[in-house]
Amino acid sequence: MPPHRSYPLLALFVLLLWGWTGFVRAQALPPSVAAALERAQVPVQAVSVLVQPLEGGAPLLAVNETVPRNPASVMKLVTTFAAYETFGAQYRWTSRLVARGRVLGQELVGDLVLRSDGDPYLTAERTWKLLRTARALGIQTIRGRLRLEAEGLRIPPADPFAFDGDGYRPYNTPASAELVNFNTVIVQLQPSADGTRALATLHPPLAGVSVGNALKLEPGTCPADVVKRLETGVQEDAQGVAITLAGRYPASCGIRFLGLSPLPAERFASAMLEGIWRELGGRLLSADAPVPSGSEWLVASDDSPTLTEIAYQMNKWSSNPIARQLLALVGAARSPDAPDHVAAGASAVRSLLAEEGIDRHGLVLENGAGLSRDERIAAADLARLLQTVWNRPYAAEFIATLPVAGVDGTARRRFKDAPIREWAHLKTGTLRDVRAIAGFAQSGSGRRYVIVAFVEHANAAQAGDVLTALLDWLWQH
Repeated sequence: MPPHRSYPLLALFVLLLWGWTGFVRAQALPPSVAAALERAQVPVQAVSVLVQPLEGGAPLLAVNETVPRNPASVMKLVTTFAAYETFGAQYRWTSRLVARGRVLGQELVGDLVLRSDGDPYLTAERTWKLLRTARALGIQTIRGRLRLEAEGLRIPPADPFAFDGDGYRPYNTPASAELVNFNTVIVQLQPSADGTRALATLHPPLAGVSVGNALKLEPGTCPADVVKRLETGVQEDAQGVAITLAGRYPASCGIRFLGLSPLPAERFASAMLEGIWRELGGRLLSADAPVPSGSEWLVASDDSPTLTEIAYQMNKWSSNPIARQLLALVGAARSPDAPDHVAAGASAVRSLLAEEGIDRHGLVLENGAGLSRDERIAAADLARLLQTVWNRPYAAEFIATLPVAGVDGTARRRFKDAPIREWAHLKTGTLRDVRAIAGFAQSGSGRRYVIVAFVEHANAAQAGDVLTALLDWLWQH
């Protein structure tokens, strides 16, 4: 055979060899990442990584990428995608305040109803504005009921204590048709003006909820975790509900905040509405008199921030109540007649992924927030989802909702000294046995990548340096 005829075979052999070695290189962790894993005593079998150029092509790094793992709060990216696909980046929810009955002078004989469509961002401030409009229009006394009326959401009751037994913490708040202010009251702690005691006030005010304050003001430096050191609880008896506080509070701490979820959503909504109404100078004389038919008057309405603004708060600060509510709203929008809109939301996510050809290797979606021991997704599937987002009209809005490495949100204290600081938008995820990141990053050369990395192991808490080493490697690549 003439010598020149062997060149194509030789070239083919070289290409195959290059491709094979490239595949091996993609499957092996960089030495710096492997060393960080060894220091954390985490085996490579407990890690999934996929680093993929945004413009496509072979992955830069792929390790255990099809193994489904618990992503913790990184699962919020899936919920965000489903919400954008369902509602659009500029969607708003609308809350309306309606008077049902007759207005006689300054008295409403009937009910004042806050009608919600499941708005995931119906805050105390927006509620205050709606109720203040009723006061400004002359209504002072309600001889009937002041209540929230939910529309279009069917959400089975969920136990906020089920995940870790700490059901009074806002992060455990389930989705609810009656959700207002994320079902959260803020306890503001501060020294008194004369410096003799520690004060505690509630925002927003909740009717029937008081503070049992046994805090001891003392001198000394303020620990960074002073709020976590306090003994807090919720007690309920015939007189009402009391938030209890005990422990030492250094005067040098100034003003600090503690978030609590002391009541189930329906009771919280009623307590907040009444608390704000009374603080505005309104009176409430409960009565069950029948409301005349057709006697409904729109007092005020208020639109929520856009979905992008809401997702910004959800992803930057990893809000579980917003994520859970959004998943239920996706379910209600796509399957309005379903008996369970949370389950319908999970089903809608699977359908959306299937439409994009995403394989869903062992996907398990429970609440869409990542606060679960059961939720699972493979790094390859999440990376494919992020590449899909990159090619959507809402890509810029979606990316803007993610924490910037070393700058803001849940990533503000991480990667601060890393060269990739400011050059990566990353959702972080943390559970007892999980450390995870996923998002968009740029290398020092200016090339852009999707990056997904999960560490799921009993020693995951020691593996923070693993993710930092991975981002350092990407920047230098």
